[in-house]
Amino acid sequence: KTASFFPENTCNSGGLCVQNCPAHAITLQDGKPVWAAQCYQCLRCINECPQQAIQYGKSTAGRRRYTLRRYLPQDEQ
Repeated sequence: KTASFFPENTCNSGGLCVQNCPAHAITLQDGKPVWAAQCYQCLRCINECPQQAIQYGKSTAGRRRYTLRRYLPQDEQ
C-alpha cells in the first residue's frame, strides 16, 4: 500500500530515494517523492534518506534507520 509512504517537511528534494529505488517506483513531483503502485515496499527509500524525511504511516517516525553500506567494502558501494 504505497499511500502510506510520505515525505516530512525535512525532505530537501535530494532525489536519493528516486535514484536508489530498485523498482523505479518513486518520482519527484513538486520536489517531493511520490510512490507508484509497482513499489516493492523494500523500505530502501526510508532507510537511505539522509534527512530521515520519509515515513510509512506512523510506524516509522522516530525509529532508527538501517543500511548495509557501512558494512560493505568501499568498492561494492
